[in-house]
Amino acid sequence: MFKKLFLLLLGFIALGVVAQVSVISVTDENKHSSKEDFYHTFEYYISSGKQSAKCQATRVGKRWFATAAHCVNTLCKNKCTLQMDLLEQDISVLASVYHSAKKPTVFVHPGYSEDVFAKDDFALIQLDLRRAPLTYYMRTKDPNAPNIALPKERFDSFLEKNRKVKSQYAHVLSPTFPPILVFDEGNYLLDRKLSVISIFSGKREVKGNPHEVYYLKTLGYAFTNNFGIRKGMSGSGVMTNTGELAGIISANMDIWFQKGKEKETYDYFIFPVFNESLLSFMRDTMGGDFYQIEQKDAYPYAVRKTRKNFSSLLPTLKKVSKKKGS
Repeated sequence: MFKKLFLLLLGFIALGVVAQVSVISVTDENKHSSKEDFYHTFEYYISSGKQSAKCQATRVGKRWFATAAHCVNTLCKNKCTLQMDLLEQDISVLASVYHSAKKPTVFVHPGYSEDVFAKDDFALIQLDLRRAPLTYYMRTKDPNAPNIALPKERFDSFLEKNRKVKSQYAHVLSPTFPPILVFDEGNYLLDRKLSVISIFSGKREVKGNPHEVYYLKTLGYAFTNNFGIRKGMSGSGVMTNTGELAGIISANMDIWFQKGKEKETYDYFIFPVFNESLLSFMRDTMGGDFYQIEQKDAYPYAVRKTRKNFSSLLPTLKKVSKKKGS
């Protein structure tokens, strides 16, 4: 009798342990829900002569950042300067890198074309934050006014007085970067929630996607309903709630269908994923650094095959994809 009770008690204890582990597992799957989870993603500024632009980039290696090709393709055709803004504070620091044909630091996917929408819209920036020239500055409240340059001593004093910011800066400089999801040639529905971070003038805002996400091999990119993507966010990492980098923001696409007298309008968010086209480019460009990246097969880990019929949508997406992207 006592033996049976003892075994029954062990059973209840075992169930309690399993339940506790299950709760911990669920908690671990809520990554990339706060601004602190996106310290691998930054806002950067491109200048070439009198022309300039603003985009975002996500760290994929110790000295490599991924961004959208359309951000840098034109401005960095010959030479350009990129400045990566590292802090979400009134006082911040810019890490600079110069690109030229003789000493390239910006690499555009060879398959990218300005006449094709979204496909292979991918580029790499070679930038070592610990060795890059740094510029310290104070943001001005007037967006039209220039920022105020600061000496390094003033920046160091600011960090010493703000321990939380100092910790953030140390985290930014550390060589941490997310694993990437690797897609093969199937048609998939993503089994993960997605989120991105919007960064404008240092202010960060996490945007979550409540919609279904599909990847179609004939298009070469994934799409979902737009959930707040806008100009200036291109190049930002598209993250899963389990912490993987699924792709890079390319654009949003407005399309419409005429059904009798009614017109149905859709606003889609488009992003290239890490398929063989992007991976082969990364291998060729990053060299040995590429093999330091943790990779996870998207199928069956984070996606499942879909039989959803896109016969009404696919022709329109293909047609729009051949037009020049914005």
